[in-house]
This record gives sequence, C-alpha cells and structure tokens, in this order.
Amino acid sequence: MLILTFLALFFIGGKASEEWSIDYTVAEEGPRVVYSGTAKLHFENNQTNPCLNYSFEVPENGQLAGPAISSRPGKAIIRFDSYEYQGKVLQVNWCRTAASATVLPISVPRHFIFYVMRTEFGPDDVVKLLSEWGSTTSSWDLNNNGIVDGQDLAILLGAWKQDEGTS
Repeated sequence: MLILTFLALFFIGGKASEEWSIDYTVAEEGPRVVYSGTAKLHFENNQTNPCLNYSFEVPENGQLAGPAISSRPGKAIIRFDSYEYQGKVLQVNWCRTAASATVLPISVPRHFIFYVMRTEFGPDDVVKLLSEWGSTTSSWDLNNNGIVDGQDLAILLGAWKQDEGTS
C-alpha cells in the first residue's frame, strides 16, 4: 500500500493565532485521503474566549468518512462545534470560554480524523480491491464495515467510470 504522508498546514480559512493552533497530516491510502491531527485553543487569562475557524482543502468528488473501528464506525471524527463540507473545502469552527476554576494559561486539545473517500472507480481499482479481499485493515473497505467483501465490490462497480483508476 502506497502511503504518501506529508505535513499539511493549509491556512485557507484563517491563520494560526495566539488563540489557536492546528497541526495535522494528510496521507493518501488507496481510495481515500486521511486527515489526522490536533487542534488547540489557547487560554491566556480569564477574559479569553478563543475561536478557531479553519478550512481544510480536500479532494473533489469525495465522500466524508472515518475509521471503521471507532465509537461511530465509518463516520468522520470531527469534534468541533460545527463543520460544513462543500466541494473542495471542509470548514470547521470551535469556540470556548475559559472556566473560572481553570488554571491559566492552558491549551485545550481536540483530536480529529476524517477520510475523503473516492466516489469514482475504474479498471485498475478492481484488481486493487480484490487483492485486499477479506482484509480487516485495508483502505479498500469502502463501506467502512471492517472488512473488504462483496459489499465493497458492489460499491466500486456502482461507481464505475471508464476513465478512472488507470495508471
């Protein structure tokens, strides 16, 4: 499995500030791109009310998903106050007020992981999926049920596009 990992710091929707920071990696794994990282709100004194507004640049023609092994199998783990996914952008928002009992300064972390799964497949993809048949750890588990099986093959064939998936 080819994994291309690189540090991604795309500040499309805002810039890191003294109030917040965000660090994440982007890894291409077969038919999905995995975003995994940590956002932090920084509280300096009792008057702070930090807010994070950030936009992730994501591949077009994808479906938002997440790990099969989680508290929400197959769902993106985006633990922010709100998020909106449109086309090539995932916008996240997170604001908090420091509790009066909090010892300051402090940084509050929020861990996240989400996938953008391809929604179009072609001839080369069939071979890749079949080579992972029965695997419980493969990125070719397209429906995120924990195993590569006939349901995944049905998804692939249902999203067939002749000019996709060729190398």
